[in-house]
Amino acid sequence: MIGQYLAQTATWRRRTGQDGYGVATFATDATITCRWEWKRRLVRTLTGDEIVSEARVFTRDAVNAGDVLVDPAGREWTVISASPQYALNGSELFREVAL
Repeated sequence: MIGQYLAQTATWRRRTGQDGYGVATFATDATITCRWEWKRRLVRTLTGDEIVSEARVFTRDAVNAGDVLVDPAGREWTVISASPQYALNGSELFREVAL
């Protein structure tokens, strides 16, 4: 059902860990289908901090907090939080990602 609304794209840089200096490392870039919505709102991070989110993205890909999404204009956004949404049978339908 949500597939028809995923008419935009983003470049996804999945975080894989940290190097010896504590700098985040990322997997090879992948292009994903998604829906961008530009709206400010207050979101809570995994550590409980409240941060202003500038946008949210809906996607079927397994995007997680700490990953990076690049919008169509080339701007890089660090994922603040990602919330999976489930169907009644327990399967994951999509993820709502706050940036």
